[in-house]
Amino acid sequence: MLKKPKVLFWLNGVYLHYSLAYYLQKKIDGEFFGIVDINSKPKKFFHEQNLVNFKKMWYYHDFINTKSKNIDIDYLLNFEKKYKIDLWKYALNERFFYLHNPFYKFTKNEILAILEQELKLFESILDEINPDYFLTYNPVFHPQLLLLEMCRAKQIKVLSMCGATVNNLSILVENGATFDLDSNAMASVPSNSQNSNPQVDLYNADFKEYLKGRNPNVTKKITALKDYLSTDDSDLIKSNYQYYGRSKSKVFLNSLLFEYNKFIRYRFLQKNSIIQPDLNTPFVYFPMNIDEEMNLLHYAPFFTNQIEVIRHVAKSIPIDHVLYVKDHIASKLRGWKKIDYYKELLDIPNLKLIHPLFDNDELVKKSKLIITIRGTSALKAVKFGKPSILFGEEPFQIIPSIFTVKNLNLLPELIKEALHCNVNSEDYKKYETVLSSRTFRFNMYDYELTRNQHFWSGGIHSNVLISEKDMLSFLENNEEKLSDLTNAHIKIMSKN
Repeated sequence: MLKKPKVLFWLNGVYLHYSLAYYLQKKIDGEFFGIVDINSKPKKFFHEQNLVNFKKMWYYHDFINTKSKNIDIDYLLNFEKKYKIDLWKYALNERFFYLHNPFYKFTKNEILAILEQELKLFESILDEINPDYFLTYNPVFHPQLLLLEMCRAKQIKVLSMCGATVNNLSILVENGATFDLDSNAMASVPSNSQNSNPQVDLYNADFKEYLKGRNPNVTKKITALKDYLSTDDSDLIKSNYQYYGRSKSKVFLNSLLFEYNKFIRYRFLQKNSIIQPDLNTPFVYFPMNIDEEMNLLHYAPFFTNQIEVIRHVAKSIPIDHVLYVKDHIASKLRGWKKIDYYKELLDIPNLKLIHPLFDNDELVKKSKLIITIRGTSALKAVKFGKPSILFGEEPFQIIPSIFTVKNLNLLPELIKEALHCNVNSEDYKKYETVLSSRTFRFNMYDYELTRNQHFWSGGIHSNVLISEKDMLSFLENNEEKLSDLTNAHIKIMSKN
């Protein structure tokens, strides 16, 4: 291992990699650097903290000014060639820039100005420190993902923490879509491999607890609302493009509208979706993804319009099959989809809309084929002896019975091929074996809920002041949760 490895951290309101840096510094002699993407109140903590010895930190939003009118298109073109990155793909799949922002409509020039400034910032940082490692988690927003891809292009070792899709374990990877798995990774795994932890449904149980935690009681909501209304966030609105167009009144009205829409949309689902579907009819099952999430935005960038994808599937299934479609239970965190959206689905003659609370596992078990853009249902399909088709990339697509759409025109033929595929349920165990040497215990759902309860007002409002004492208490209380995460990083870094 390098005597003094240079480690670059992505630091934000998740506080995960700040926590990691705190424990890593106790075990390795390295130079730590941080890019801080934070809102206004907790920014003060990063300015004043002494718990982690960062050699230098850059505050991302201090370098971004959308008022810039002189866009250097030549720089952006050269950047695309140099790094082999298509910038509009990242920009138009950024939830703040397009489709998902109720408060502000970004112009083309504003988007280009942000891209130019952040890319120049990232290049200057990488050139200045020449890090050995970039430590982050599976990117949610475009700047984090762009920096990750830049590091990969410059052969800087990326350690990005992702959920491993089995048993609520985690994994450190460079590519969150594929987990860096070779297509032949399962070839050498013996057929009698043992499942290291057969309790695959731990994911479901913990995810349900996470959904409960994301919906605090009325008292906590009122506390958060009071703190929000009493907070002066005028500087934040001016300096952080993620908050452009917001005002207290707009946010308050939007929150009321969100709750109202969530109520009437769910009522529509109650009346118009099938609560107890016929599981004996031959059907293809399409579990929907959550809109506005990295699963689609980053890893299926050309399949973000789920209605269009579902129409493609409906056109391609055999005439004697029905298409069962179920919205993701976590869509309620986004207020469900618009009623017109569900109506468009219901208008498709060979489609049945299943109630979101119906057991996903039962639909997988009884289906003839699972088709999804991305998601763990395709992996569960293997366990239940069912073939599946993906539109986006997933690490478990190395399993022979999981097919990937390469050409939309050939989708009917791909569906016929998948329907006649013999599924070996042992492949599920093989896949777990492939991952087993690289996974470790860390439950991101549990961590996020703990973070929300410790720092956020009412478990919702994140723009709050935190003290070094608050942070130290959080770190000490969660040392056990973070120990395996820390050791997993050290294990990889010690080999380089």
